Amino acid sequence: MQDDAGFYAPLQYQSHWLWLGLFLMLLVAGWYVWVLRPARTETPTRSATSVPGLDALRAACLAAIDATASDTDAGRIPERDAHQRLSYLVREFAQAASGLPATSMTLEELRHQGLDELAAGIAGIYPNEFAPVQVQSMHHSAEAARRVVRAWN
Repeated sequence: MQDDAGFYAPLQYQSHWLWLGLFLMLLVAGWYVWVLRPARTETPTRSATSVPGLDALRAACLAAIDATASDTDAGRIPERDAHQRLSYLVREFAQAASGLPATSMTLEELRHQGLDELAAGIAGIYPNEFAPVQVQSMHHSAEAARRVVRAWN
């Protein structure tokens, strides 16, 4: 028996599906543009008048650096730990003084924010933190940390 239902042409899509598809593609493209946009960076404003108690903060950091050097000389902490502590103290001081998250920023990010002296000081401490053999003495790194803190304005 032959099927005589006839021939039905394919159904045509309605135009609202086309517009909905284009809208969704535009929405996805906009989302990618928003996600991949360059991050905004603000130049820090660092001055003695912008941070209340900068002298007290500087004095506290210098005291902590001296205490770290004393603890290392007395053998209470290993030199590698002391170098790591110095790096953290200087970063913590910069974070408190500038308001930037200096404790979690890379050297390149610090330089990009205009904190070149801080980045240079920390870069001088890095070899002692990560090298298998000490490159410089603890006192050399402590003096580098003191220079960074004293030079901050």
